[in-house]
Amino acid sequence: MVAPRHQALAETLLAQIAEGTFPVGSRIPTEEQLCAAHGLARETVRRALRRLEDLGMISRRQGSGTTVLASRPVAGYQPVARSAADIVALAADTRIVDSWSGDTVLDAEAAGRLGAAAGSAWFVVRGPRVRRDTGATICWSEHYLRSDLPREKILRFSFRAEDVADGEVEQVISAALVTERMAVALGVAPATAALVITRRHYGRDGRLASVGIHSHPADRYQIATRL
Repeated sequence: MVAPRHQALAETLLAQIAEGTFPVGSRIPTEEQLCAAHGLARETVRRALRRLEDLGMISRRQGSGTTVLASRPVAGYQPVARSAADIVALAADTRIVDSWSGDTVLDAEAAGRLGAAAGSAWFVVRGPRVRRDTGATICWSEHYLRSDLPREKILRFSFRAEDVADGEVEQVISAALVTERMAVALGVAPATAALVITRRHYGRDGRLASVGIHSHPADRYQIATRL
């Protein structure tokens, strides 16, 4: 059975983005150019682009063209949270698989990453994070919880908006290199650049309660702000 023409074009563009013909941050050809290159009607091209947009791979803005946001389908996932609801959605729509958990005492390096005191005790869960619906790997996640706090929510990842909004959340965007352990889980080469989202959750008493560190392969995601 021959695939519909819009589906065939969408698959062609998906392959071109994945292989780097159109890398993250670049613009793909305009609707007019795609129509001419593939001999398709404007509506057919628009349907193909809507498919890529639904997958979270491109951003379309009138007057600004179509920009590649991710090299693989990510659906509605966005690495940067804009509200407590986004953090709750992360827990609801994704999960950590093949995880390791246990107690740890922070050395100087780990303390610097968390923004906590060296020598303090924490409980940690770490592993690759995947989408619940597709199983697609999104990032490498590490969740640290202060050792004196109950572990039920962090083990079940059953957060509510009220839990997140209970105290202040600090979100920091930085860069790092993927470790060998992360590389295997994410399907990238060791020392690949990573976009790191660190979220520090503070309790009502102002003390750091938990920290989530999410490392994303840099070629799959882009943070764009239009001013």
